[in-house]
Formats: sequence, C-alpha cells, structure tokens
Amino acid sequence: MIRATGVPFATMSCPHVPAETAPAQSQICQECGSRFNVRLCATCGHVGCCESQAGHGRTHALGENHPVIYQTPQAEGWIWCYEENAYVG
Repeated sequence: MIRATGVPFATMSCPHVPAETAPAQSQICQECGSRFNVRLCATCGHVGCCESQAGHGRTHALGENHPVIYQTPQAEGWIWCYEENAYVG
C-alpha cells in the first residue's frame, strides 16, 4: 500500500484502510480551528483535532463511519482504525 505522499508503508491486515487516501480538506480542524495534533480522515479528507483536545477527528470518524485516520503530517505519523481499535500503519 502507498501513502498519499507516495511513501510506502506496512499495515496489518485491515480492510478499512482505503486504497487511496482522500486529499485534506483543510490544514486545521474544520470545527474548532485548532492547528495542533490534527487528524486526517482517510476516506473523505476531513481534518479534525485529536482526542486530547475537542476530539473532532474521532467524532467525525465514528459519526460518518469513516474508521481510518492519519496523524498529520502523514509522512511522519501513524494510522489508526477505530473499527479495529488499533494502529494499522
């Protein structure tokens, strides 16, 4: 599998990781404007803040049934699947 940046990464067997990651809709949390520890929805590109803040990334993932999020920036972070409740890359 290839990250949106073109850098390959290894994943556990997770059927929820989309073949292609959607481009980011924003560089900041779309709900509160936070620039710190934002998360990218792999399915639609929504950007939300982490759970240590208001948790808009998690709220979006669970509310929209888009279970895979990326730590940003993508090339430097991890991938989390809420369905598997595990890091998958």
